Amino acid sequence: MTNPSTFRINAKLLLTMPRESEALAHYEPTRIADRDYEITGAIEDACVIVVNGDISYIGGATDAPKSKGPSFSTDICMPGWIDCHTHTVFAGDRAEEFVLRNAGRPYAEILEGGGGILNTVDSVRQTSKKVLSQTLYDRVLESVRNGVTHMEIKSGYGLSVSEEGKLLKAIQSISEDVPCELIACFLGAHAIPRNYRNDREKYISILIEEMIPQFSEQGLAGYCDVFCDRGAFTDEESLRILKAGKAAGMIPRIHADELSNARGAAVAVEVGASSADHLEFTPPEMFKELADAQVCGVLMPAVNLFLGTTGHLPDARGLLNAGCEVAVATDFNPGSAMTQNLPLMLTLACTLYKMTPGEALRSVTVGAAKALHRSDIGSLEVGSRANLTLLSGPSMANIPYHFGTSHLDAVIYNGEFVYWTDVEDES
Repeated sequence: MTNPSTFRINAKLLLTMPRESEALAHYEPTRIADRDYEITGAIEDACVIVVNGDISYIGGATDAPKSKGPSFSTDICMPGWIDCHTHTVFAGDRAEEFVLRNAGRPYAEILEGGGGILNTVDSVRQTSKKVLSQTLYDRVLESVRNGVTHMEIKSGYGLSVSEEGKLLKAIQSISEDVPCELIACFLGAHAIPRNYRNDREKYISILIEEMIPQFSEQGLAGYCDVFCDRGAFTDEESLRILKAGKAAGMIPRIHADELSNARGAAVAVEVGASSADHLEFTPPEMFKELADAQVCGVLMPAVNLFLGTTGHLPDARGLLNAGCEVAVATDFNPGSAMTQNLPLMLTLACTLYKMTPGEALRSVTVGAAKALHRSDIGSLEVGSRANLTLLSGPSMANIPYHFGTSHLDAVIYNGEFVYWTDVEDES
């Protein structure tokens, strides 16, 4: 398909995803369909006109001005999907741990025993940047084929100045070559490396005094993350690291309370993090504090499915009712979520977390954008870049409802068709 400079997308249903919606915190089971239309900014029989990569018109098809260039039709048009929490740059796999977990050994026990993350660290240290970059390139294309136009990618499998730099440079090296924006996040505080297990304070000093200043100055990462939990970093350690990152110009994020109530959510509030991610063991009294601090709650249902922790899930409804924006992401990584299937996350958000279809679709667009403190993506607005995900289906509910199949018609990134399966040219 050639990429015209001007074109029109006709959609039976257009989801604009308004940045703010009073209806979001007012859930009533008797009016889910109407509320979902409101929180997704749904417009029926609509169109989007794109000129030189920018959106020039959004609204009803009958009211649209005449436009040059071809017209395309789809069932559902919405902002490009954002996978706001991934660990996509890594080497090797952890299939053996998958077998152990299914035999009854807990993930936390594997982590505390020196396995888990540290096994992937060993693989990364034995892999060149060139190989990491090529593998990452292929994985990014797979995410695009799942509807993704923006993708956050964390480091965290190097755990030394040189190896963390290698991972971040691998992300940077392909960023201009893929049809998807890559958003780098520094996660040197993913685990204590083996050579510092008896001197964790020394490693924390290296994080704060060497890695953060160096990677910030080099422009390799705009975000700083910490794994605050049992077997990883304490709340006090996490706060110190995130404050250092923030002082260096990095936006703080945090892996919070996945395996225990480690006060990760409290750290997110205190440091002003853009997101607190996981939240399985976060006490309900923290939800309003997260909302008031405008900390987005990022939930990863693949982790609950893959680790078999569906008996202790994050309280998505409690977060939403407290006024907290919620995002959903794959958490793609070799240990706890070996998947890039963001569409499946929508289904799991509905079935495991009892989110509505509208809430789920919002969670991978404007919700995910808020998790990244981005106001230029996640919503459809006149003047913004045309990042669009086009889908087939009779309703928005059909996207999570009919799972295990692709509903994707096309992906448009920066005004260009970068992937398509079944989009009709009506010109």
